[in-house]
Amino acid sequence: MADTISINELKPGDIMLFSPSDEWISKVIVFLTQSSVSHTGLVDRNPAYLVNEEGDGTIRKMLPDPGERTIYIRRLKNAPDTSVVVDYAMKYVEEKVPYPKSNLVFLGLYIIIGDFIPDTLTGELVKNLVRLACYELIRLANEIQFHDPDKPMVCSQFAAACYDEAALKNGPEYKIHYNEKVTTVPNLIRKIIAQLEKNPEKKYCVEAPEKKHLLGATNHLAEAEDCCRELMEQLTKRKESEVAENAGNVDGSGLMASAGNVEGTGLAASAGNVEGTGLAASAGNIGGAEVSEEFIATVYQFGKHFLKLVGEKDAEGVGENDALAGELETEGTLETVGESGMLQARAGGFVSAEEIKKVLEALLKYQEAFVTPQDLLVNTTNLEDMGVLTYTKEELIMHKEKVN
Repeated sequence: MADTISINELKPGDIMLFSPSDEWISKVIVFLTQSSVSHTGLVDRNPAYLVNEEGDGTIRKMLPDPGERTIYIRRLKNAPDTSVVVDYAMKYVEEKVPYPKSNLVFLGLYIIIGDFIPDTLTGELVKNLVRLACYELIRLANEIQFHDPDKPMVCSQFAAACYDEAALKNGPEYKIHYNEKVTTVPNLIRKIIAQLEKNPEKKYCVEAPEKKHLLGATNHLAEAEDCCRELMEQLTKRKESEVAENAGNVDGSGLMASAGNVEGTGLAASAGNVEGTGLAASAGNIGGAEVSEEFIATVYQFGKHFLKLVGEKDAEGVGENDALAGELETEGTLETVGESGMLQARAGGFVSAEEIKKVLEALLKYQEAFVTPQDLLVNTTNLEDMGVLTYTKEELIMHKEKVN
């Protein structure tokens, strides 16, 4: 196994995995996924460039300046010419299709499939992050409402999705295979479903999306950055008490505890490390505490808009105009919600536990959407570790000036 790989040794279609940036969203994603990487891209035909998905869609751009971020290279073993994977990636660039993946959307996914339940200390911040991710899904849906339905608009890691498309159209040898760690059941969604089953007739208040976010009157990505910064500050402050509890739950909150410490980057250090990568080991679990009704409603709203964006996926008992595409909220009445709930009912609506369960079960069918950069780094069986990419500014310029 090579420790490093030079820019001259790169091949088109090689997978690039990036260490976290200075953005707080990136840092929280790394913390929640217990990871050392937060972003994924593909090596272009010209190795000075990469193709990746960013907030507003798929772009081709130059590599960052040397030393700006650590870049790990993974290559499909025994594969034919992987430049075909770049062709599929470039299709999104050329057609200017906003691929439905952004750090904010992924942050929402990682929160609702995680091993922790937001407590009173961090619950409001976590809820707001999921809500902001929901607004991002709505924005993306508005942008791609006229897209070709044959395009694979799945909110999975962009590089993994391009390999999936190559496998579908060029042969199974392009398929990335994952080990058993990737198929772990998303814990929080399952816990919510079990909680819903206890009282299937219960109604949950769902707030209407704030109009100002949908109109872009405020920068919700900037809001997300502020929210992530506050969340990391809260989690960092709790480091010593979590460690003192010997990696158990703190005050019954159910928040995932770290067996190590939280460094300035916001990464949870592990009690050991995974394959030498220094990844954080989760020492907590979802515990016995129930998920709050407000958070359940927020997760439902996120799941509903995610499913609207990516479409139906063989969801048994869910029709095209049902849970995946329809508006399930029904207007509250004084008889059903009581006088104290009327203001909330006017702002949004009420959904039953059964309706929420239907959406969450459909969301679980999108296992590929839960693939993380960390999974591509260590949880595959047919990606080869090529080492950390090394290059100089002069090498970048030399390759940039070459004709593709």
